Amino acid sequence: MSAADTIKDIVRIITNAGLPKDVIDSLQIKTNVLGQQIAKLEMDKEAFVTANAVLSTENRFLRLEYEKIETQLQNAQPKGDRVNETTETLLKYIFDKGADFSDQEISRHFQMKPSVAAYHTDILFKNKFIRGTLVGIMGSPSTMGITERGRRYVMEHGLANRPRRLNFKS
Repeated sequence: MSAADTIKDIVRIITNAGLPKDVIDSLQIKTNVLGQQIAKLEMDKEAFVTANAVLSTENRFLRLEYEKIETQLQNAQPKGDRVNETTETLLKYIFDKGADFSDQEISRHFQMKPSVAAYHTDILFKNKFIRGTLVGIMGSPSTMGITERGRRYVMEHGLANRPRRLNFKS
C-alpha cells in the first residue's frame, strides 16, 4: 500500500468516525498537506535515484579512465631522471665502445663542436655515468670511461638495443 493510499484510508476513517464537521475538515486539510508532502518526497526520491544512476555511470567511466591512465603510467619510462636524447646517444656510444674516450673523440665521431661535446660529457659526469680515467699530459687529451651507474642507465632505459643515431650538427 502506497503512502497516498494510506492517506485516503485515513480520510475515509475520519469521515465515518462520527466526529464533528470542523474536526473532520481540519483533519482533511492536514491529511491533504501530508499527501502533498509525501508526493513531493516521492518526486525528490525519483530525482535522487536518477542523479545516483548518472553519478554511478560517471563513476564507472572515471574508474575505467583512471585504470587506463594508471596502466599507462606503469608502462611509461620515467622522464624525470632521464638526460636529453643527445646525451643519451653519446652515453650509448661510450657503452658500445667499451673503452676509454676523450671529448675530442666524441666531437669528431658525432661531428659536433668540442664545446658541445664537453657540455654533454659534463652532464654525464654530473650524473656519475662516466669518470675520468687519465689526465692529459703535454697536449694529450684526458680520457674518460663509463661507470657501473652509466651502464645501468643504458640497460634500464632500453638504450642498449637502440640504434646509435644522432640527428644533430653543431
